[in-house]
Amino acid sequence: MPLNTPIISCHDCGLLQQISHMPEDGDIKCCRCDSTLRKRQRIEPSKSIEHTLTLVITALVLLLIANTYPILQIEAEGHALSSTLFSCVSYLFTHEMLFLAGLVFLTSIGAPLIQLTGLLYLFLPLHFNHVPPYAIQVYRWVRTIRAWSMLEVLMLGILVSIVKLSALATVIPGIALAAFALLILFIAAILSTLDTEMVWEQIAPDTQARETQQYTINTQLVNCHNCHLLCTVTTEHVQGENCCSRCQTALHFRKPDSLNRCTALVIAAAVLYIPANLLPVMVVSGMGTSEGDTIMSGVLYLASSGDMPLAIIVFIASICVPTIKLLILTLLLVTVHLKSQWRATDRTRLYRLTELIGRWSMVDIFVDTLMAALIQIEGLMVIEVGVGAVAFGAVVVLTILAAMAFDPRLIWDNMEQVNE
Repeated sequence: MPLNTPIISCHDCGLLQQISHMPEDGDIKCCRCDSTLRKRQRIEPSKSIEHTLTLVITALVLLLIANTYPILQIEAEGHALSSTLFSCVSYLFTHEMLFLAGLVFLTSIGAPLIQLTGLLYLFLPLHFNHVPPYAIQVYRWVRTIRAWSMLEVLMLGILVSIVKLSALATVIPGIALAAFALLILFIAAILSTLDTEMVWEQIAPDTQARETQQYTINTQLVNCHNCHLLCTVTTEHVQGENCCSRCQTALHFRKPDSLNRCTALVIAAAVLYIPANLLPVMVVSGMGTSEGDTIMSGVLYLASSGDMPLAIIVFIASICVPTIKLLILTLLLVTVHLKSQWRATDRTRLYRLTELIGRWSMVDIFVDTLMAALIQIEGLMVIEVGVGAVAFGAVVVLTILAAMAFDPRLIWDNMEQVNE
């Protein structure tokens, strides 16, 4: 194998691997945990930039339409009401639910807007062979905010809301609904065609992955958590005093205080999960009566009204997903604390599952917010977001942060110690 063969570090298990051949199109998988190391597209950089720029501009236009026009319109007892995404956030803000207002704004408006405007800021100058100022910092923000963009979950929440509202009033889908559907497709196309390594090569051409001959016994290879560049630091400064030469992110051999932070977040989420399921997430008032709906009662309502497929989807997203995620994170924490060597590959896959499914628990938050923003008919029916929704929203955020805090390479550290 040539001495100048680049070394790649797996971000899931930490294994250093030499890649003798980098395909023009396809994925490179880790030989130990089957994680994707590199993903490349068979597109020339100039054409890839032009293609991505076109998708980003179209997505921004769709995002503007989706947030300008009503998502849904309803007609009930002579009343005609409509709601945009901004009016949903405004409802939560005026009812002093600042945490939920910020969460809904971030996941449905703020994160997609930052992601798309950031890519536009990068790719428009790159199209004219110019690197914009602060390109590295902007791309760091784009990559970080991606985890909080949840438009596909919002779309599912809108569909569930339509089913629930159809039993109370005549529902008319708005222009924004079609715009949201197209926006999701365009963002998916952007993410599937975006070659991250190509972007880094364009905005930071003077940095590249370490080669085998650059590694000495007095240095330690550390993988950047943000741009995945393999950097060399001295062993006495491996705990974060160095920065990545490409994106200037602080370098850590392992995520700092990973186990303690993840444990604290999991415990907090488990405690809040109890009131999130016992307290009402939505309160319906009308004709002198008031009734609270919990997550489970909402699932039972969908099932009893003949919408069994949606009832199953909401049950999985709102009850099964948080429970499974808490159980998986607890399992990972316990096995790492006990230095277990049990099925390391399967535990790594379970960790990836927590990253994949965590966002779908936001469905209930979007449903409750949209229905409360729409049904405000004084003297007939008023729907309000209950305190259970606040607790449930906190559970969603805490479990996402817990998965981010956990370092899956700790699973494999125990295996390496045994092999030594």
